[in-house]
Amino acid sequence: MSYQMQAQGRPMSHGQYVSNSPADLPMPSVKEQTLMWQGVGQPGYVGDSGIHSGATTQAPSLSGRGVDDDMDTSDGGVMLNMGGSSGYSTGYTQDQVEDMNAQLNQTRSQRIRAAMFPETLDEGMEIPSTQFDTTQPTAVQRLAEPSQMLKHAVVNLINYQDDADLATRAIPELIKLLNDEDQVVVSHAAMMVHQLSKKEASRHAIMKSPQATKMIAALVRALSNSNDLETTKGAVGTLHNLSHHRQG
Repeated sequence: MSYQMQAQGRPMSHGQYVSNSPADLPMPSVKEQTLMWQGVGQPGYVGDSGIHSGATTQAPSLSGRGVDDDMDTSDGGVMLNMGGSSGYSTGYTQDQVEDMNAQLNQTRSQRIRAAMFPETLDEGMEIPSTQFDTTQPTAVQRLAEPSQMLKHAVVNLINYQDDADLATRAIPELIKLLNDEDQVVVSHAAMMVHQLSKKEASRHAIMKSPQATKMIAALVRALSNSNDLETTKGAVGTLHNLSHHRQG
């Protein structure tokens, strides 16, 4: 106990005093703090704050200008890195890049027309493609999707109307052929009516026709009077298809 009291009461010289507290360390000046923050004078420090280095920052260019460290190759060519997850890269010279850019600029209208209205192009015309990944459509292809859908809808509508008109004109003659006494004629007529009944437009035209009742009666008569297999298949198939219609 006496030893501890003597140790506590004994004064320590300035040279023997050692403190590890951060509060006891000398405070650097504002200028020194700024230099430390920028990494000036610190060995092994290769980074910076990003402010004084941001003045030289530039985006990569497709033509290779301004990114010498990333784009130049040892043989004087230019390496184009397309980026993305595909890892696609190829080497081109600056002249080749300029030629490709000029060719793409000259064929821009043809590429748009090929995507939106391919039927208007001349046969054998070759148009350079800008699609590097076949699984990813280009912007022009995505732009052309609505026009292609509209074109298909118009074509389907025209075909539908053609089928309906054909069936409407053919109904009177087919009824006459189904009532013929020649079984060969009846067989051919039954097969023709069966083919028409497979299409929605023709089936709708038959059911909407004022002679729909006569058509069904002629089919039933042909089915009853004929022993021919083809006639039976045609008549039964037609009645089956017509039964799926709302008015069937």
